[in-house]
Amino acid sequence: MARWSLRSKLVTLVALALLPVLGVAAWQAERQEEADAAQRVAALGSVSDLAVARYASLFEASRRLLSAACADKSIEQSASNDPPASAIAQCGSYLSKVLAAYPGQYSTALVTGEQGIARCASDPKAVGMSFADRDVFQKVRPATELVIGDTIASRITPNAIIPIAIPIIRDGAFRGMCAMGISLRALAQAAAQADSTGGTAVAVVDRSGAPIGGDATAMRRLPVPARLAEVLTGSQVRFSDFGQDGSFYEFRVRPVGGNALFAVVSAPVGDSALAFAGAWAPFFLVVVASLVVLLVIWFGADRWCVRPLRYIQDFADKVARGENITLSPPRPWSPEMASVGAGVTAMAEAIASREAALRANLEQRDHMLREIHHRVKNNLQMISSLLNLQAGEIRSPRIRRFFGDAQNRVLTLSILHRHLYERSSWSLVDFQQFISDLVRQISVGRRPLGHQAPRYHIRAPIMAVGPDTAIPIGLIVTEAVSIALTHDFSKAATPEVRIETSERGEEVQLVIEDNGVARDGGAPIPDAKGGFALTLIRGLAMQLGGEVTIERMPEGGNRVIVVFPMPAADEPANA
Repeated sequence: MARWSLRSKLVTLVALALLPVLGVAAWQAERQEEADAAQRVAALGSVSDLAVARYASLFEASRRLLSAACADKSIEQSASNDPPASAIAQCGSYLSKVLAAYPGQYSTALVTGEQGIARCASDPKAVGMSFADRDVFQKVRPATELVIGDTIASRITPNAIIPIAIPIIRDGAFRGMCAMGISLRALAQAAAQADSTGGTAVAVVDRSGAPIGGDATAMRRLPVPARLAEVLTGSQVRFSDFGQDGSFYEFRVRPVGGNALFAVVSAPVGDSALAFAGAWAPFFLVVVASLVVLLVIWFGADRWCVRPLRYIQDFADKVARGENITLSPPRPWSPEMASVGAGVTAMAEAIASREAALRANLEQRDHMLREIHHRVKNNLQMISSLLNLQAGEIRSPRIRRFFGDAQNRVLTLSILHRHLYERSSWSLVDFQQFISDLVRQISVGRRPLGHQAPRYHIRAPIMAVGPDTAIPIGLIVTEAVSIALTHDFSKAATPEVRIETSERGEEVQLVIEDNGVARDGGAPIPDAKGGFALTLIRGLAMQLGGEVTIERMPEGGNRVIVVFPMPAADEPANA
């Protein structure tokens, strides 16, 4: 996080601060969703209980009605072995009047004998029919109170019914039954009239899943009959599925009328995104509000912090590059950023002032160094001229040569100072150019003995060295070339003096050789003890921290090899 930007850190901290709020909102949304589910389950349970209670109420009313109707004297007479015709007519008229008071709820009421043959009925078509094969007749023979038969298709009316019957007992023996059929549609309508709460609806279906009763809304909510039949076969009490209207519902199934009918109570679950967002709407609002806050902080930090700081950084970079600019933001800043900008501006002005002073001091120093090197060069040239004048009065060639050697050494220092004040750097000289100028000056001032002057081959790497390296090398080259010019080149096909400098890893090798013949004809140079030039070459090589090898070549001439460490990169600072 240490490498994050200010804007990222600020947004992250605010997001961490909003996490508890989001957690509480999510917890409340989950609680609300659980409460809605519990309320839906409770509504399903209460409505299904009410539907079953309404069925129980209708069934109890039917039992009382049948018990009261079957207590009539004409009913008992009709069940005798030889009932009078008047009793049968009175029985049929009485049953018709009873059922007329409850239109649509009951199908047919009848009285049978002990063999199951109908003696009288509310519908004259039923008289004479045998009901001995009905399960209700089989159940009522050994019974002493009301019995309920299985759901059957009525033989008299086109509607399905649930038969109920009371045994007619005389002298302790079964003499027949008094029965009536409760219309399934009436039973379904009674169960479906349960008060709906929380968007619930009640429909009544049979065991095959076919709807029997209920309002249009409840019918559309039911799944396909095959799905309902599967649920009823598996004795499931609760299940969730899509209704025929395409919405998602939770269902509760309760049997009514034994196992013949089932009350199916439905409540919408809300599978759609809008319904799902009902409980989670507060949480979503908190999330959206949090995102808005983070976006405002992000863009606000960019507008009032990041952009000004970036502008200040660009301004500082330009000042560091030496550009002369002023801090002029494109739009007004906040007081804090304006204060930071003012501080940066003051710092830039102070730096510019100090740089101007340093630049003036450097220019003055450069001028002074240039003047110093120029005067030193002039003084050395004056000394060289004085030595030349003095040498003109000397008669001895040997002493005149000594004066010439001293003059060359002074010229070496003079050339070095000329290179120092002619270059932009006062502590470095071009190595190759310095040696070339030095050899040219020596060859002009001192001609070799004989008629042929040697050619000079100079090859050196392009590098800059400081005075601590240039002075010893210059003097070594001066002494070696001066010795070479004392040789006789008349016998050489191509007289030459070769000066080569090469880099060998961390070392530099300087080789100075010629193809002239020494006039002394004596011993090889390494065995020579005397000679100021040789002593000076050895001493200068030691000053460079290197080694020198001086040898005479087989064809004549000398070879001086100086190997010294590569000048350090900080030599100019120490020069």
